[in-house]
Amino acid sequence: MANLLYFRKERPLTSQSFTITSTNVSNWANIDQGSATSFMEITGLGGDDIDSDTEIASVTVTAVGTNNDVGSNISGGGVVAGEVTTLDMGDVVDITDSKLRIEPATGSGSGDNIDTANGYTLKAGDIVTVNFATNHFGLEQAFVYPADRFIGGSATNGTTTVLHFNALKGTDNDDTITVTHTDGKFTALMAGINDLINANKDHKVQTVIDLMEDKYCAPSLGITGIVDAKVAGY
Repeated sequence: MANLLYFRKERPLTSQSFTITSTNVSNWANIDQGSATSFMEITGLGGDDIDSDTEIASVTVTAVGTNNDVGSNISGGGVVAGEVTTLDMGDVVDITDSKLRIEPATGSGSGDNIDTANGYTLKAGDIVTVNFATNHFGLEQAFVYPADRFIGGSATNGTTTVLHFNALKGTDNDDTITVTHTDGKFTALMAGINDLINANKDHKVQTVIDLMEDKYCAPSLGITGIVDAKVAGY
């Protein structure tokens, strides 16, 4: 049986905060909630977008003042100045292309986009903080491919290699992993992957790149980031 090739990203952030402006509040009131919070875009992710809230450890809101437009499960439906609320990740927080969306408790959004129990209608001056955690393991952070799905690699330039895999979805398009590394390390990277593919072919998990644990398929590759691009439908 084929070995399994393992990749794990690094989330370089510990946290990122957003201070809500009056313009944000105006957008909140006048744009359907599906797009109203796109102003909160997480940056500094090593070139990789986040599309799953499992990548985030927690999201908090620090109230600028008294706010009674919060869900009934949040301090009985009202918060005071300086109060920090940890939002319900499952019901209230959503993220696509690194853009954070928070369900409000009140407002003009459609019923599907308002959560009267756990939502939080932001006010100008509120601070939203997105928290990451060391070794927090989200659904997008790591992935494994059977070695027999590996097609090959191409050097975009001296410091960038694109790895191609037959998509697990069985489409004609490839899944790709773009690797940033020290200049001139394409050959060493490809040789390291080849060694793992051919090492004890007994369905073992072989680490190609683990940026969190600093483990690689070959020494001195100087890998600083990986970005995966999967076909639709996973």
